[in-house]
Amino acid sequence: MRQKRGGRTAGVTMEDVARVAGVSAMTVSRVLRQPTLVNADLKARVEAAIRETGYIYNLVASSLASQRSGIIALILPTVASSIFTDSVKGVSDVTRTHAVQMIMAETNYSPAEEEKVIEALLRRRPDGFVIVGVSHTRATRALLEKSGVPVVETWDSTPTPIDSLVGLSNFDAMKAMTEALVAQGFRRIVFVGTATPDRRAQMRAKGYEAGIAEAGLGAPLILNAGDLTSMESGRIVAERIAALRPRPDAVLCLNDVLAAGALLAFQRMGITVPTDIAVAGFGGLDFSSHLNPSLSTVDIPRYEMGQKAAEMLLGRIAGTAAQGGTCEMGYRIMLRESTGGSRPTEAKAS
Repeated sequence: MRQKRGGRTAGVTMEDVARVAGVSAMTVSRVLRQPTLVNADLKARVEAAIRETGYIYNLVASSLASQRSGIIALILPTVASSIFTDSVKGVSDVTRTHAVQMIMAETNYSPAEEEKVIEALLRRRPDGFVIVGVSHTRATRALLEKSGVPVVETWDSTPTPIDSLVGLSNFDAMKAMTEALVAQGFRRIVFVGTATPDRRAQMRAKGYEAGIAEAGLGAPLILNAGDLTSMESGRIVAERIAALRPRPDAVLCLNDVLAAGALLAFQRMGITVPTDIAVAGFGGLDFSSHLNPSLSTVDIPRYEMGQKAAEMLLGRIAGTAAQGGTCEMGYRIMLRESTGGSRPTEAKAS
């Protein structure tokens, strides 16, 4: 190892690390690139030598040699919504154990913005993409198909994924929750949705409409909220619902954040939940069970979805998984106090 003034080490190589650790340079390389293939004691020795020498792995040189960057991209509609947090953690936990770096980008629920983001990221040559959603512009789909880069779409369902899919049917999940409310005796159910062109939101609205139609409850009633990530939007729409005549006996929201905002707003207005009006959400966020009353919701395996998507993507990158793989994650209907249940009731669907 060459020395700079002041005794600082310069130009540390992989061979230097191997010499300090008492292993081969190939073993050092394996620890850096495929740590799961190295036993724990050997891995610890190499990592200690890396710290001692101050070695920095040259990812650029490695990617030029292997044609892989060691990076995957995760594309989210927004980083402001807590509904995606657990999925991000699931992806991160898998990539970290495989020494793969994850970068994130958001599209603000805009297909045009998604196209720009993906085009920009392709120039940096990530090894693969995990993308929330299955609805893209034609240009985006063409970019990804022509790039040859593995893609796993998630949080939705389609018979024609770009590459592979880990998701669920938002239509089926919201239809099941609508049916559960009908089974509890509710007849004037209003759906709180959104006017944005988000396909997952549209599928949930359609699922609600199908549930209402099958129950023979007349025309569906849909109110659109503003910011889907804001409890304030739930408060505003609750005030609109409170003014309706006849007033609905149940409110079914696009997500748990809107539902929580509506529930708290009703309480401030002196409207008792669920005696005067029931409230239900979608997503199964952690806070939903801690509200008073606890919130009925569609519970989604958010962490497991991210975890499975990352595992499938790494399999595609390594060539051990075939294109076209599909995994439906399912959901659970959690009937709690906000719709009249005294304790959680689970109805599992896959």
